[in-house]
Amino acid sequence: MRKKYMKQSSPTAWLEVQLKATNALLKFCQEHNYKDPRMVHLEACKNALAEKKINMAIEEYKNIPLGGNGCFNDWWPEPVYEHETDEFAEAVFQALTERWSRLMSLSVEASNA
Repeated sequence: MRKKYMKQSSPTAWLEVQLKATNALLKFCQEHNYKDPRMVHLEACKNALAEKKINMAIEEYKNIPLGGNGCFNDWWPEPVYEHETDEFAEAVFQALTERWSRLMSLSVEASNA
């Protein structure tokens, strides 16, 4: 019989970092005038995380498709600050989106286990 050395994580284990990542992505999108209608799901995800309602946050996360044409991350933000370039704005958006998605997926995996 094999011993388990690590307990299975709770879907709420990453709540604090998920909220920080969601806030950062939301702020970037708002400052760069992202008009995607799925922004309401990102805002709702943030609110659910702030209220520690992880299951609601997961459902809102699942309403934001990633990874293909027409998906949420299929966007090239235009620079809005003097120091930004097109490449920089795109790289920051992609990095924020990837981190947010990776952190949110941890709770999805834990809730499915």
